[in-house]
Amino acid sequence: MYIAGIDIGGTNLKFGVFDDGLELVYSRVIRSVRADTLASARQIKNLIAQSPFAPSVIGAGVPGAVFRPSGRVNSGNLRWAGVSFGETLEKETGLKVWLDNDAQAALAAETLPGGSCHGLETAVYLTLGTGVGGALLIGGKPWRGHDNAGAELGHFITHAGGMRCGCGQKGCFEMYASAGALSRCAGGVRARVALDRAREGDEAMKKALDRYARELAVGLCSLYMVFRPQAIVLGGGVSAGGDMLLESVLSHVPSAYNYDAGVMRGVLRIASRQNEAGMLGAAVLAKMHLSAPEP
Repeated sequence: MYIAGIDIGGTNLKFGVFDDGLELVYSRVIRSVRADTLASARQIKNLIAQSPFAPSVIGAGVPGAVFRPSGRVNSGNLRWAGVSFGETLEKETGLKVWLDNDAQAALAAETLPGGSCHGLETAVYLTLGTGVGGALLIGGKPWRGHDNAGAELGHFITHAGGMRCGCGQKGCFEMYASAGALSRCAGGVRARVALDRAREGDEAMKKALDRYARELAVGLCSLYMVFRPQAIVLGGGVSAGGDMLLESVLSHVPSAYNYDAGVMRGVLRIASRQNEAGMLGAAVLAKMHLSAPEP
């Protein structure tokens, strides 16, 4: 049995095929298509046709809310509003599809052995990418709210009346903690390039990272005060900053949080799955939900 695990981001679509033991056997990365759900489904159909391993089910994660039981999706980063993407993808591919929020999928990957959330009772997971996705682990289980759309942590307000977000609100955490926010701090330099240059000692990029880290620290400390988790795990493209990113964030904790930075040092960690997390987690959820009738 092979399972397609797909991470549909606001910038890139990551496609992987996993065997029954959840080992990655094939992968591709292509640019995402926004606004056109049929074109997105056909992209995936073509990727499946090109794979040397034919999947029997599909798991896909998207940057937005996937409501249950309707299956409708709202995603500002993909410009989807109330679309039934799962149904569209099933019609195009002829395969059963489990569609979920991308951060929820990444959290599922991190709870596996070797993951940053394995064995934990409580955790906050954040994807720092085109947007900021969120997922919560409470009592050792994902917490999703009554309609599966809870934990939209990129859209709690950190700046009242601040920049307008793609979701329509002003001042969302996403506007100050996404890869785009880091790029803005760096004068338009792409986030990954800014991180690389900061690591190499570029003073302008180090200052840009410091400005970004201050905003990130405010949101992370607020989340810690609300949920008091055992871990706050950072995934997504910006997490490539690794220890450099963590140290920059921690340098701002005393001004954003009323406890010693040592408390947050024991809580903050980088996701272990990195770029594979969204694909792997989507495959995990597909295997979990499509191997038996949905509860």
